[in-house]
Amino acid sequence: MFSNIKEKRIFEKIVDEIKSAIETDKLRPGDKLPPEMELAKIFGVSRVTVREALRILELSGLILIKQGTKGGAFIKKMDAPQKLKECLSDYLKVGNITIDQLAEARYWIESIVMDIVCQKARKKDFELLSKSVKKAEQFYREGRERDRIDENWNFHILLVKITGNKILIETVISIIEMMRYMMLKITTDRKITENAFKAHKEIVDLLESGNLEKAKAVNRTHIEDLNDRLTKKYLRSKKT
Repeated sequence: MFSNIKEKRIFEKIVDEIKSAIETDKLRPGDKLPPEMELAKIFGVSRVTVREALRILELSGLILIKQGTKGGAFIKKMDAPQKLKECLSDYLKVGNITIDQLAEARYWIESIVMDIVCQKARKKDFELLSKSVKKAEQFYREGRERDRIDENWNFHILLVKITGNKILIETVISIIEMMRYMMLKITTDRKITENAFKAHKEIVDLLESGNLEKAKAVNRTHIEDLNDRLTKKYLRSKKT
């Protein structure tokens, strides 16, 4: 499975070898790597070098190292949305990205989504979107705020799922999960809620009638309005 390595920065080469084995399905989620001593013999290196390679793989989220008699290094199942969400969350916390940049990325990605929706959507897709809006409104009337927030975000998830593109779907879900987390940290006002209902209804009607550019414009206003209020309230909540 692995080849002998005799080059500088050997631990990086070991990392590459194991990554390659994962990518080609020679190693699958749940598989246990050989013990350190055996890996050292396979690669023709010291146990210290193997240990460094395993540390890098663990930090990358590719393996899980368990302690004890049944321990060892195990290949992890990669959860792409979770990894992307964690990455965005970390960047947001340290200031490498801002809430404004997150909102801007969301707008451009959802614009691409709308391009595809106009080509692929069927009557049943628009019916599902309309039902989502009505469901969110019902939750609002019943005072079920968390359910209302979830359903409002679900509208955008339903929209991207129409594309059938897994990369777009996972990216949008990751961004939405980040923004949903921030929404739960603040108290949303009536205007934000009512504007969201209005925007979602307009987006459905405009996309169904083929008015793509107008739908994008409504979505931009919707995202900017939410972002302005979210930025002020979320940043204020972090200070208190």
